[in-house]
Amino acid sequence: MKKKITFEEGMQELEGLVRALESGQMTLEESFSAYERAIALRDGLNALLDESDKRIRLLTESGEQAFEPEEET
Repeated sequence: MKKKITFEEGMQELEGLVRALESGQMTLEESFSAYERAIALRDGLNALLDESDKRIRLLTESGEQAFEPEEET
């Protein structure tokens, strides 16, 4: 089971990966792995932002209705 990370944790990890990739000190295989992880983080963070956007829109348009987050696929 995957541990769900917060937006802040994801951003911190993503920034670390970018710094490591930019340093040029990684092997080619390490760079590929870091890039793959960065893409996965980017996608996950975008999903969190989309969910937050939906929640904000729901709260501002309809008052404080209950919000059910979408299931991850």
